[in-house]
Amino acid sequence: MGALSNIDPTAVAVWASAVVLFALIAVLRAVFKLNFSLLTVLALGLGIALSLVFDGQVDSLNLLGNIYISLITALVAPLIFVSIISSITYVGSLKKLRSIGLRSIGWLLLTNLIAIVMTLGVAIPLHIGSGVKLVDDESTAGFLTSQTAPLDQVILNFFPKNIVGDLSGNRVVPIIITATVLAIAIVSVGRQKDVSIVKRFFEQTKDVIYKAVGYVVELTPYAVVVLGATSTAATTSKADALLALLSILVLGFVLNIIQAFVVNGLLLKFVAHVPPLTFFKAVLPAQTTAFATQSSVATLPLSIRQLGTVGVGADVANFTTPIGTTIGMPGCAGVWPMLSAVFTINALGLGYSPVSYVALAVIGLLSSIGTAGVPGTAIVTATTVFTAVGLPVQLLVPLVPVSNIVGMPSTMANVSAAVTCAAIVSRQTGEFDEGVLDSARAGRHRHRAGVVVSPAGGAVAAPVVPVAAPLGAVGVAASVVASPVAAGVGAAHKPVQPGFAVTPGLSLTLHQSMLRVQADDDADDAPVPVGACGISAHAATAKAA
Repeated sequence: MGALSNIDPTAVAVWASAVVLFALIAVLRAVFKLNFSLLTVLALGLGIALSLVFDGQVDSLNLLGNIYISLITALVAPLIFVSIISSITYVGSLKKLRSIGLRSIGWLLLTNLIAIVMTLGVAIPLHIGSGVKLVDDESTAGFLTSQTAPLDQVILNFFPKNIVGDLSGNRVVPIIITATVLAIAIVSVGRQKDVSIVKRFFEQTKDVIYKAVGYVVELTPYAVVVLGATSTAATTSKADALLALLSILVLGFVLNIIQAFVVNGLLLKFVAHVPPLTFFKAVLPAQTTAFATQSSVATLPLSIRQLGTVGVGADVANFTTPIGTTIGMPGCAGVWPMLSAVFTINALGLGYSPVSYVALAVIGLLSSIGTAGVPGTAIVTATTVFTAVGLPVQLLVPLVPVSNIVGMPSTMANVSAAVTCAAIVSRQTGEFDEGVLDSARAGRHRHRAGVVVSPAGGAVAAPVVPVAAPLGAVGVAASVVASPVAAGVGAAHKPVQPGFAVTPGLSLTLHQSMLRVQADDDADDAPVPVGACGISAHAATAKAA
């Protein structure tokens, strides 16, 4: 009985229940062909229910949640690095690159500015925080202050120091800068020398990484069950301490939801010209995962992949979305810092003038540059804002439990803004595939009916022919396109005929200098990542002609 006496019956029951829920999800996916988006949302609901049934005693499941986050986070740095290099070398135009880069940063910052103005416009008239007694905690405040850095250090951290260290530390901005510089160098050298081997290396490496990402992402619904349960347990355990701060908690949720769906919905409709409901349905798995993990970085592979299902170009998705994990972030760097600041100002009875609030907004916008897309970012960003405007940092301490909970919708707002900006930039730079969007709008597929196959760089020597392709949920290698279709194909090359048949239910068509694979309505439900140069498993049965 010695060994058995150490077994926690509650933990055993929790794990047994989790296994049952995993089996239920597997059945819903395999037998009932439940949509991936709906499956992820259902998994979140099951996780919340699991926590409530066991009264929040689900700590034993933390191991599974941490394993999933570690696995998917481990792929983020190589994913960003090779995707950006592959995308830029494919684009091959520095002018176009500048357009994508400047538009991406501009729209990401604009979404944060909208969040800041909206939050101030709601929180100030409501006098949020008035009459609340905040307790100073200088010891904890010292820890919070230690997590911030002076402006010159923040700027210095933007630039690469050691590529290995940057990759291992998931430092997004230095990774992006290193990959961009390297890709520009490849494009420049390619004007004098043949660099097709280098381009092909990064293109095929990208395919391999996306394959690995696909394996991990397929675990998302199961992981969301666990993450939903543990997040709910952490929330309910702080319920008593949060009653006095209920106003800021509710307002934080409401403002982030408005930012995620209403503000971004308007931008999608009137700027990107994309139906908001169609778009949000496509990116719902990313939003749900962001809500459960509270990490934009951990959600990045899923965000990039889902963008391909609504027609966002691979080069834009692979460039704009990673930047959105560290610049902009309207939830963690917009809504929460402003809400915390107004709450504290009113609690202390300080008289803030309109000019002071404008200064607060500017500082909040600047603090969103270089913010890490990991859990706990919101409170660190708020600490930066408080330090800059001279508010007592120790008064943030009572708000830490609220910050941890509001971090869930805040991260969802961050991810929603990043994918929305990617759609806008893709539309404005002509990288949007309207055909894929039409398929998603018409609902002719369970998850993805059309996939844009991004051709590898290099000259075109022959028409596209079907070849044997390896099976997999995430797509096939670039070799499925034996001869890439590229813009500007000379008259000496034989053009691809529209409607080239590959196999029953699948056709290849030339569309806006890209090759589109269109499958029938009984397509496999497994999504395909943007830029993966591949098609889903059901379409990977083409044989060599």
